[in-house]
Amino acid sequence: MDPTRRLNLMLFAGIVALVGVNGAVFSYGLWGPGLKQYADDFWKAHVLKPAVKAGDRTISECLGVSDFYSAHITTYFMPDSDESWGGATDDMSKYDEYCDRVPGTGKVIFAVTLMEKEARNEAVALSFHAYQPDGTLRQLASLPPKPHGSGMLTLDSSVAHKGKYLLRLAFGEAKNKEDIIEMPISAGQ
Repeated sequence: MDPTRRLNLMLFAGIVALVGVNGAVFSYGLWGPGLKQYADDFWKAHVLKPAVKAGDRTISECLGVSDFYSAHITTYFMPDSDESWGGATDDMSKYDEYCDRVPGTGKVIFAVTLMEKEARNEAVALSFHAYQPDGTLRQLASLPPKPHGSGMLTLDSSVAHKGKYLLRLAFGEAKNKEDIIEMPISAGQ
């Protein structure tokens, strides 16, 4: 191939690349967000491990909501043995934060933050329940209804067996379902 033809071919390829890059940049608003969302979803589903701790999650994943209220939950877990924890209990992982799942049996401490300032002046009750084999709930621990000016509630309880539990916040007299936030808690699953 002679040098003139090679130079013309390289010039043509450069112009096509320049037009293509400019077209992609100026049309990014049309196709970019969708491609980015697809890539993020693919990355989360196939590469990243699922989040199990509060520190691994966004605020919305640890949030319980009703029509009028919202509350953020952080669960602290102290295992009752090395077996229920999955390892030694003398390392820093015993200070991990969780949302709606704990890795085994032991003591749980729920720290609930009331997100609306108006809810802090209302009486709020907090209770922790275990699902029984027949589907009914058995109350394990509770806080009586009272205003929490700081917006923080804490409740200690124990998780004696692996399974499903329920943390329930009741605002005011809790006459309607809009006044109750129920957050399922899973232990060892």
